[in-house]
Amino acid sequence: MLQSTKLGLVLSGGGAKGAYQAGVLRYLAEKNIQPDAVAGASIGSLNGAVVASAGNVRVAAETLEQVWHEVAENSPLKMDALAFLSFIMRISMAAFGGPPGRVAAASTQYLQYVLPEKYHKYVGDPAFFDNSPSVDILNRYAGLREKKSGLPFWVSVYESDGAIKDLMGFAKSSLGLSDSKDSSFICINPLSEDQRRMVLLASSAIPLAYEAQTIGGKKYYDGGLGGSRAVQGNTPILPLIKHEKCSHIIVTHLQDGSFWDRNRFPDTTILEIRPRGIGRKGLLDMLSFERDIILEWMQQGYEDAKASIEPVAEGLAAFSNSRESQNNLDEAAKQMAEALQWLKR
Repeated sequence: MLQSTKLGLVLSGGGAKGAYQAGVLRYLAEKNIQPDAVAGASIGSLNGAVVASAGNVRVAAETLEQVWHEVAENSPLKMDALAFLSFIMRISMAAFGGPPGRVAAASTQYLQYVLPEKYHKYVGDPAFFDNSPSVDILNRYAGLREKKSGLPFWVSVYESDGAIKDLMGFAKSSLGLSDSKDSSFICINPLSEDQRRMVLLASSAIPLAYEAQTIGGKKYYDGGLGGSRAVQGNTPILPLIKHEKCSHIIVTHLQDGSFWDRNRFPDTTILEIRPRGIGRKGLLDMLSFERDIILEWMQQGYEDAKASIEPVAEGLAAFSNSRESQNNLDEAAKQMAEALQWLKR
């Protein structure tokens, strides 16, 4: 029997830089490099939802490019003025209201137990941006209603201890003072439409920017927050190795300086695609949804994918052939097993 030959695709997080992954997919489609399973974090989970539901890499590339052209023309950053005003009022009460004001400001969080969840961001952890643009994209392009949900698809999410604590933990980890706890990985495929939407919104919910999502009674934020020292959550390769048994994996980073180390997975053949010298404003790049910048990220993704993959094109071709041979053998074995079952009757 041939050794398992499955190709995985990891789409990491990075906000507006997710346009880069549309360019990567365009090159994969040109070379007809079809992944067997997908994993995503943060913006990579939204891109991954499109890729996995499309099934075919060419359809995925076309759809993802269409999505990012829409984003380039209409920024998804939509300020929630009421949430911002509510936060300012609570801060003012705590700062200028003396002890009674601080008690009143802290007490608003208990309203979460009596108010519908859609109002929690006004009384608990704030969320300054409305996630309705992301919901609209998911509803139109991610195949959430499809019972046959396409390729196996895993998403990273981070169980929250509170927005401020989550961000402080991530900041300390980034400075090397400590490490944040690991993210969790959820397989989207067996979930209902509403559950899929909720998990995807959780994976891309940056604390304070977007509201956390409640899953199984627990609140979850952006999957990229977890295991930040080793970039465990933002580069969700583990489920593709452990659960999907992928022997070969393409990993797309959204920053060239990622500390993620492929040498931690010596039994898996990994090809990394990293942005080359396109960063401008550090963390602000994540929020730069200007049209020209989005289009530049898309083109850079295409060029970097080409530069990374062309030197190993022959190896990928051989991999594809062995995978096709394995599929043929598996089908032959299945037919033989069915024939033997028939003979036993």
